[in-house]
Amino acid sequence: EPDEFLQRLNLGAPTEKIETKELSKKKKGWTRLVNFFCSFVFDPFSDMYYYWLSIISLAVLYNFVIIPARVSFKELEDGQFFTAWFAIDIVADIMYILDFLASFRIGFLERGLLVKDTKALSKKYVRSLVFFVDCISIIPTQFIYLVKNPAVPFVRPLVRIIKLLKIHRVVKFNDRTECRTSLPTAWRLLVLFQCMMMVMHWNACIYYFVSEELIGPNRTSEFLYPREMDNDNISNKYSNLSMKYAYALYWSAQTMTTIGEVQQPTDIWEFFYLTLVFLTGVMIFASVVGSIGNIITNLRANRSVFQDRLDHLKEYMGYRNVGKDLQNRIIRWFDYLWAQKHTFEEEDVLKYLPDKLQAEMAIHVHLATLKQVELFQNCESGFLIALVLKLKHQVYSPGDYVCRKGDIGREMFIVKQGMLQVTGDDGRPLAELSDGSYFGEISLLNVGKNGNRRTANVRSVGYSDLFCLRKEDLLHALNDYPEMREVLKEAARKKLSLNNQSPKSESPQAARKKLARDAKPQKDEENQDNERRISFTNSVELADTIGKRLEDLEKMVLLLADDVKRTNKNVVTLQKQIVKAFPSALPVSSSSSSPVTSDDEHEE
Repeated sequence: EPDEFLQRLNLGAPTEKIETKELSKKKKGWTRLVNFFCSFVFDPFSDMYYYWLSIISLAVLYNFVIIPARVSFKELEDGQFFTAWFAIDIVADIMYILDFLASFRIGFLERGLLVKDTKALSKKYVRSLVFFVDCISIIPTQFIYLVKNPAVPFVRPLVRIIKLLKIHRVVKFNDRTECRTSLPTAWRLLVLFQCMMMVMHWNACIYYFVSEELIGPNRTSEFLYPREMDNDNISNKYSNLSMKYAYALYWSAQTMTTIGEVQQPTDIWEFFYLTLVFLTGVMIFASVVGSIGNIITNLRANRSVFQDRLDHLKEYMGYRNVGKDLQNRIIRWFDYLWAQKHTFEEEDVLKYLPDKLQAEMAIHVHLATLKQVELFQNCESGFLIALVLKLKHQVYSPGDYVCRKGDIGREMFIVKQGMLQVTGDDGRPLAELSDGSYFGEISLLNVGKNGNRRTANVRSVGYSDLFCLRKEDLLHALNDYPEMREVLKEAARKKLSLNNQSPKSESPQAARKKLARDAKPQKDEENQDNERRISFTNSVELADTIGKRLEDLEKMVLLLADDVKRTNKNVVTLQKQIVKAFPSALPVSSSSSSPVTSDDEHEE
C-alpha cells in the first residue's frame, strides 16, 4: 500500500493509466486476441521484456551446450536420447520463431518517449543487421532428419549450428541482469565461470571429435583419446559415454589451464593443434585471472578505503603521541562505523543523480526517521525536500557531548538511532531523546533571550546516529519558503516554554500567561531583527547598483580614451601624408619663423 507520508510529498513516478476500450459483447474472443496482438508493444525497460529475454536465453544456451556434444558423441544422437533431443529442438525452434515475431514489436526511445508505432518499429527492425541474423537462425533444421543413413552422420546435428547466431539475446540479457541485480559482483562471477566452462566444453567435444571421427578407432598416438577396444576387440572402460566426456573435459581443462603434464604430440598436426589450444587457454586464463582480480578488488574496495583511513589515522596519532584512551575511543568509533555499514559516502554515491531523484532517494532511505519527527508533519513538501538534501549523517560515541549550554548554535540535529540525554550544569540527566527527536533549532532561529546560544547540554548515552542540518542551509531554505519560518519559530517557542516551565510550582494557566508575556517582547525583537535585515538587504542592493554604475562609467571612459588615441594616430598620419605631398611647405614655414625670431631679438 502507498505510504501516506510519501503521498503528501507527491514523490514517486506517476503510475501510467492504460486506457482500455471495452469491446462489444458481440465480438468473439479471437477478435479481442487479434486486437491485443496488433496493438501490443514491448517496452524494452519493462519486466515482461526482461523475463522474455531470460526465456529465449535459456533456449540459446541449450543449443550452445548440446549441439557440439551431439556432433562429437554419436551415442547422444543415435541412442535413446534422440527422441528427447528432437522434442526439445522443436520447442527451442518455436521459441526462436516467437522471438522473431516479437522483435517487430520492441519499442525504442525517441526524444525521451517510447515509440509505439508498429510500422516504425517494424521498419527499424527490418533495416537492422539483427533481422538477417534472426532470419537465418529460424530456418527449420528438422527436415535434415528425413534423409536416412547419411554418409556423414554428424552432419544432421551440425546443421543446427546456425541456431548459435542468436547469441546477441544472451548478451543483452546479461547486460540487463547486471544492471538490475542487487549483487552485480556475484553475477559477474557466475557469467565468468559460465564462459570458462563453455569454452572447456567445446574444446573437450572438439578433442573427442578429432580423435574418433577424423583419426578413427585405430589410432595409436597417446596424445589422442584412448582406444575404446582392447586387442581382443572387447570394449574397455573408455567406451562408456560418461568416461568419454569426463576424460575429454579433464584433458581440455588440463591443457587450457596449463596445469599438469600433457602427453607429448607426435604428428605435425598434433603440434599445431596443441599450440592452438595452448594459445587459446593462455588468453582465457589471462582474462579469467584479470576478471577475478578485478572482482575481488571491487569486493574489498570499500574495506580497503576504510582500512587505509584507519591506518593513516593510527600513524598520525602515534606521530603526535596521542593518549591511549583517546586512541581506543577513536578505534572503537571506526569499528562501530564498519559494523553498522556507515562507510559509504552518500554524497559521492548520489551526486550522479538529478536533484529530484536525490531528494526522493534520501526521503525513502530516511523515511522511518522523518515520519517520527513531529516538526515535519505539517511542513510543505518543497521545504522538506530542500532540507532532506542538506542533512549530514554524524555518529557520536558514548559520553560525547553533542552540544553544550552557552555554545553558539550553528546546526540542529535529528536523532536517527540511539539514546541521548539532556543534562543540567551539574551533569544530572533532565530528559531523554530517542529516535525521531530533534534539538538545536532554538539557537538557530534566535528564539528566546539567549539568542543564538545553546540552551541545554545534550550528551550521547551510547553510539548515536544523528542527522545534522547547518544554519546556512536552514536559512537558505527559509528564504525560499518564508511562511515556514513562523511555523518553526512557533514550535521552538512552545518547546522553550515547556523547558522553562516547572510543573510542580507553576500551573498550566500561569505557564500560558507567562508564555503570552514573553511572546510579545520576543515578537518585538523579531520585528526589529526583520527591519534591520531588510534595511541591510536594501543597502547591499544599493551598493551593488552603485558599483555596477561605476563599472559602466569606467568602461565608457576606457572607450573614450581608445577613441582619442586612434584620433591622434590619424592626425599624425595625415600630417606625414601632407608633408610628403607638399615638400615646399617646409621652407616656407621656416622662413616665416626667422623674422619672428629677429623681431623678438630687436624688441629685447
